[in-house]
Amino acid sequence: MGILDEIVKSNRAPILFIGSGISKRYLYNYPSWKELLEGSFDKFEPDSFQYQKQIDFCKRSNMTEFETNAYMGSFIEERFNAAFFDRKIILNIGNKKNPSWVRRGISPYKMYLADFFKKQKLYKSDIMLEELEKFKKLNNKISAVITTNYDTFLEKYVFPNDFTVFVRQHDLFSADSYNIAEIYKIHGSATDAESIIITKKDYDGFKESRKLIIAKMLTLFAESPIIFMGYSFTDEDVRNIIEDFLSCLSEKQLKDIRKHFVFVSYKKDEMDLIEIERTITTENGIEIPFVEIQTDNYGKVYDKLGEIIPGISPIRVRETRRVVKKIVDQNMASGKAESIIVGIDNLENIDLSSKPLAIAIGYKENILNKYGYGLLEDDQILEDIVYDNKKFDAYQMCFERFKSIQNNRLLPVFKYTKGQNIPDDSKLGQFMENRNSLSKIIAKYVEKSLGNVSRVSSYKEVKQEMVEEAVCRKASMHVLRNINILSNDELRDACKYLFETYPELDSNAKRCIMCLDFRENYQV
Repeated sequence: MGILDEIVKSNRAPILFIGSGISKRYLYNYPSWKELLEGSFDKFEPDSFQYQKQIDFCKRSNMTEFETNAYMGSFIEERFNAAFFDRKIILNIGNKKNPSWVRRGISPYKMYLADFFKKQKLYKSDIMLEELEKFKKLNNKISAVITTNYDTFLEKYVFPNDFTVFVRQHDLFSADSYNIAEIYKIHGSATDAESIIITKKDYDGFKESRKLIIAKMLTLFAESPIIFMGYSFTDEDVRNIIEDFLSCLSEKQLKDIRKHFVFVSYKKDEMDLIEIERTITTENGIEIPFVEIQTDNYGKVYDKLGEIIPGISPIRVRETRRVVKKIVDQNMASGKAESIIVGIDNLENIDLSSKPLAIAIGYKENILNKYGYGLLEDDQILEDIVYDNKKFDAYQMCFERFKSIQNNRLLPVFKYTKGQNIPDDSKLGQFMENRNSLSKIIAKYVEKSLGNVSRVSSYKEVKQEMVEEAVCRKASMHVLRNINILSNDELRDACKYLFETYPELDSNAKRCIMCLDFRENYQV
């Protein structure tokens, strides 16, 4: 029985620890660390001898490969940034004359890296695309993912909309983390340029806070085996993490470590899964056995992991934990029990504000038919406008969900009122009257706050400005400011970006979605 068969037999959803080898496998012309540094250096100094001069200095200083790369990251950032501010390098990111990210003090080199990794495209090989489809089917078989990659491959192509993404190390133990169906990008992400770890200073800081990574791994390891993919076993940074982690395990945990600690490595043209017994020595001098699988057939790895049949999917487990934690937190704070009726298919969109407690486990249609549309949460309605994916009954929405709607609510209604006979003197009728133009939806006080937001001439520029913003409110302001130049399709794309980028939509984002609803569905 192979090691993956043992994991399948245990029926425990594994943690994946994913390195650049996986992105290099599926993304076109994806660079190695060395290739990335060389390409970055070439932006300000095309003479390859100058690059080699620095490499030679590192060799004469007896630096390891990892130390050399970190040193070069620091050297390149300093020279790249100087060239940018001297106008020798032009980055078409944001406003060309005076980008807001420059005013915020973000490193131009890291903005370049973020932009570079955001633009990575899939490798259009039939074999790789078929393999990728198998990878995607593991979304309900994987407990969590840890990655050192900056790119958005995992959240964009493998687990879109399924896993919550955490970028900053301090987020690993935030109140929003539930230790399941989550991606932890421990070296930063292209979605947050400031988070990217590339220089010696960055890695020194990472080393100081590595205990957070180890603590998270220990928490996850208590319930799941760990499978490393896309790394070379000689990778010094990852070996340090592994050794620190193993040094923290108890004797009992170390005794069975072989079954719970697997390394999948690339071996060109190897179509089978070749298992090799390895050992790694901890800082305490203890030799730990583990299994390395060598292969060029990752589809076979995914097929094997696909045989795991969890009792309930990790995604549902995460959302259930979120709901229960929220109820407990509120009850602890208030001293009285209050809650809501919840469908298990809709756990991710729950407003646990102040409603009588009853949790119904079932599917949305059954719960709605039995208990009524009054249970629908705001986020579900907003999502339905953006994605048209809920199939809500328009009559029930108008005469049950919206029958007592307050005039200060930020909710799209015109998709559901279209074709319905809504009395003018009803609360919904009055709400519609007060939302029957874009100016009324955006509101005067919001319009006033948009005065400092740049007017642009294309959606491409709007999107660039949105991507630079770290918070939902500011990103949404760029849409509202320039809404008159956006087509309906462009406005929908902007709303999708807001929905998929920010865990909670603020009032400005809701206004964007209401504007989309008005444009597409309002009838005089």
